Amino acid sequence: MKTNSLVTIITPAYNRADLITKTIKSVLSQDYPNIEYIVLDDGSTDETLKIIKKYKRKLIWESHANVGETKTVNLGFKMAKGDIIGVVNSDDPLLPGAVKEIVNTFRNNPKLMVVYPDWKMIDQNGKVTGLIKVPEYNYLNMLRWHYCMPGPGAFFRKSLVRKLGGRDTQFKYVGDFDFWLRAGLVGPFARIPKFLATFRVHPGSASVGKKGNLMAEEHIRLVNKIFSMKDLLPDILRIKNESYSSAYYYAGFLSVGDHWKRKYYYYRSILFSPITIIFKHQKWINNILFEFFPFLSALLILKSKLLKRV
Repeated sequence: MKTNSLVTIITPAYNRADLITKTIKSVLSQDYPNIEYIVLDDGSTDETLKIIKKYKRKLIWESHANVGETKTVNLGFKMAKGDIIGVVNSDDPLLPGAVKEIVNTFRNNPKLMVVYPDWKMIDQNGKVTGLIKVPEYNYLNMLRWHYCMPGPGAFFRKSLVRKLGGRDTQFKYVGDFDFWLRAGLVGPFARIPKFLATFRVHPGSASVGKKGNLMAEEHIRLVNKIFSMKDLLPDILRIKNESYSSAYYYAGFLSVGDHWKRKYYYYRSILFSPITIIFKHQKWINNILFEFFPFLSALLILKSKLLKRV
């Protein structure tokens, strides 16, 4: 790998006039000397494009009719010339030194396909509200617990994009998770135990309520897709029921406002793997008990609170 390999950063943007400036500046101020920065306006109706054009001499930009994040990111993949690629959301600034740290990690281990760091949760004003130390990479656990380990600040080799064909356009909400699950079948990932990125939670973020059943259904279609793939390793096939159980649990959790749909998803989760529900997390048990036995669940929660006071 070259000493100063070209790194391409792609930022898809839709109606982020209030936040995109901070993100653009966070990329342009990186201390790594060889960055290709592509910012793609996905048909914004606010001042987003106007702000992007202010930096047109320092980045590559394009604007097109609204097609959604997945297709916009895929366009960025086609435009990218770098050996290493990262997608930085328009409201999630990178932290100083992130790109240099990421390149060094790839350089020190040429076999790596993906690297991802710890990250900071921030609010509308950029105030840190939480420090997220992500788990060490384990493909089976990512699939078993239906937990997307790579988050903000994840970068990958361009060869991976060629191998996978980019993001799957059938997914509107879980396209990144699908990408990581398929990527894990190609080559190794590594966690960088440093805070190098941010994830902003703000009023403009897409809420669970807005995604609702559409996102829930995508989680199920995602595991259907993975386990329909040919030549999966025996270790992967052995955790199929656990993976479905976790996916159905999250689908139930996401089904806000649809009582019967949530019950159905939780029921399916239990059927696939009761052990997964019992041993994963107390919160899972509480949520399912509350759905099927609200009175019993309330008593258990009350008992727990009383015991903490003793």
